[in-house]
Amino acid sequence: MIKDVKSYLNTVGSRLSKAFSMEEFSTEEQLEFWELSAEHVSRKKVPSFSDIVTWMDLLYKAPVHFVYKIEDGKLILDRRHVITKNILKTNTSEKEPHKETPQEKEFIRDFEYQLQNLEKKMSIDDVFKEHGITSHSIGQCEHIPLFNSEGELWGIYCAGPYTKSPEQIAPKLSIVGRMLSRWLISLDEEESNPQKDYDSKIRSIFADLGSGKLNTEGISDVVLRYIVHGLNAEKGVVVEFNERGHQLISSFGMDEKISELFTATADKRVYENIDGKLKPTDFGSSLLEDLGDGLITNYFEYSNCSGFLLVVKKDKNPSYNISDLLDELGILLAQLLNYRQLNVEFSNHLMETYYQMLRTVEKSRDKTTFHTPRMMAFVQRFGMFFGLEDDEMEIIIQTAKLHDIGYVGAVSLESGKSIGGEITHPVIGSNLIEELAVDRDVIEGIKTHHEWVNGNGTPDGLIGDSIPWTGKIIGMFEYIIDFIETNQNDSSKTEDEWMELLVKGLMERADVQFDMVLIPTAIQLLQALGWDTCVNLGTD
Repeated sequence: MIKDVKSYLNTVGSRLSKAFSMEEFSTEEQLEFWELSAEHVSRKKVPSFSDIVTWMDLLYKAPVHFVYKIEDGKLILDRRHVITKNILKTNTSEKEPHKETPQEKEFIRDFEYQLQNLEKKMSIDDVFKEHGITSHSIGQCEHIPLFNSEGELWGIYCAGPYTKSPEQIAPKLSIVGRMLSRWLISLDEEESNPQKDYDSKIRSIFADLGSGKLNTEGISDVVLRYIVHGLNAEKGVVVEFNERGHQLISSFGMDEKISELFTATADKRVYENIDGKLKPTDFGSSLLEDLGDGLITNYFEYSNCSGFLLVVKKDKNPSYNISDLLDELGILLAQLLNYRQLNVEFSNHLMETYYQMLRTVEKSRDKTTFHTPRMMAFVQRFGMFFGLEDDEMEIIIQTAKLHDIGYVGAVSLESGKSIGGEITHPVIGSNLIEELAVDRDVIEGIKTHHEWVNGNGTPDGLIGDSIPWTGKIIGMFEYIIDFIETNQNDSSKTEDEWMELLVKGLMERADVQFDMVLIPTAIQLLQALGWDTCVNLGTD
């Protein structure tokens, strides 16, 4: 077999054949490694990242293979591939299924937890400059430097944890590094960026989810401004009647405090509808007196939606005649509110369906069986401790409920060529609800809940206050809940010891991964609940 491999290498890769003596290799895997390398060299098409990992796995048998690329003076996590069968190294034949022991399951959960928190960006410190070594939360890894055609360091290939190059391979790592550099740089150039291939798959599914979303408030503003200027008026409002009273849709020129009075409960309505005519309520009469003379009102109704337009007229001639158009504009506003109501109903139904789809995915793994209900329960209690207003509480709970819906789309996509669904799911999730009737803070919170305040997060590397408050809160509790789910069944420590470790982890990540402002309240909440309650929260 050695002669056959050597002949093959001489035919398709003369450089490789001269670089080593075949007799030096003592294992079948190493022979297969060089045979496969020659096969890749002989092809015009650059091997995929998963092909490269399969090749390198013949030597290292490592659970995780990943690549850091140098950008703007930092090491950026560029690609990652996990080989789960290598997490536990057993001698069991593949034909005989290996049943994991409880200890092995704990080991796998711990490994997944460390992997989840692998830094996406790292500084190039003096140790790396001198020795080419970086530290990772998953443990010691083998590093192979990657150089571009100009001889400049392009990045590093890492295999680990706790693995070393075989003795016969160590002298030839420069050859391995040159091949890795050639393939990975070529892949990067082909894709323009490491997410391009994966993103193209995302776009193929989500690109046409919707582009016709109507901004009902914006359209109402346009109509209101047209009416106010046409009548040469001072100010005006568009108000919707609803079950709770009425709600301000648009306001122009109106004092903010007065505008707020047009969003009120039933007992504080400004107007009431009596047989299609507006009549001031006792509460509204004093407000209308304050607005002065020259009030023009127009009641409108369509289907189950109704409301009114109120304009405060100046004592001047109209800029243009809109009297014949006023009723038609009222009908338009009513139809707009009807569309708004139907859109909200459909959006709520669709988001609830997304949530149920997500829960089915979560329940397929023991660790994540209660993940999203836990998140909702934790952020609700955090909001109470932190003093969030009612509308803010509604937003953060909805963000918690939908924060991982990106997995609904990611489950149909391969993650081998890029970092993977665990990195891309915030983008997919925000795309899923981008065109729905949902608060913008919810969409942004879903997209940014894996951003770090020091800029080392994903997907956009946002820093500090650039991360919305919803993303900051969900990101912090993602860490807390992942810690709980990883260690909930581990009796090796007392409840107080687990709580101490969790609090310590939060403090270490303050102003690095999480906003320092949120940390004291989070710790106060955790200590008030206690470890046992934290474990059971959201599992009812």
